[in-house]
Amino acid sequence: VKTYSFRRTLAFWGAVMCVEGCLLFLWIDLITTYAIGTPEMLYELTKVPNLVGGLFFMTGIYLSWFELINMDSEKLNANKLHYFWVSIESVTDLGIEKASYVGSLTYLIGGVFYTISQVSDFWDLTLGVHSLLVDWPLIVGGLLFFLGGLCELKINNVFSSAPTRLVWWVAVLNGYGGLTFWLSACPS
Repeated sequence: VKTYSFRRTLAFWGAVMCVEGCLLFLWIDLITTYAIGTPEMLYELTKVPNLVGGLFFMTGIYLSWFELINMDSEKLNANKLHYFWVSIESVTDLGIEKASYVGSLTYLIGGVFYTISQVSDFWDLTLGVHSLLVDWPLIVGGLLFFLGGLCELKINNVFSSAPTRLVWWVAVLNGYGGLTFWLSACPS
C-alpha cells in the first residue's frame, strides 16, 4: 500500500504541476494577444508568470522522473530513494522499456535548459550573451522535448496501433507539443 500511495501521489502532483505551468503559459499569451495592462506592467505580467510557470512545469517533470527512478518497491519500503540518477539497467530489470527511461530523462534535461532560459531572460543581456543563455537553451530544450515526445510515441505503440485508446492521443499530443516547443524556439 505504501508503494502504491507513493507512486499515485507523485503522479497526481506531477500532473498538477504541469497543468499549472501550462495555465501560466496561456496567461502570457492572453496578456500579449489582448494587450492587457500598460507597457510598464508588461514585464511583470509576462516574465514573472513565465518563470513561475516554467518552475511548476519543471517540478512536474522532475516528479515524473523521480517516480520512474524509484520504481523498485523494495527500495521504497527501505527508504533508499534515488533523487537524481539510477542506472538504466535497474529500471529495465523491472520490465520498464528503455524508451521510458530515455524519454523521461530527455524531458528532465529539456526542462533544465528551459529553466536556464527563463531565469536568464530576467536581465538585460548583450546580444551574444542573450543568444547563449536564452535563445540556445530554448532551442536545445525544445529539441529534447520533441525527442521525449518521440519516446512516448514509441512506448504507446502509436506507429503500430489504431487510435482507440486515450493514451494513444495523449502521446500524439505530447509529441506534437514537443515539436511546437522546438519549432517556436528556432529562428525564422
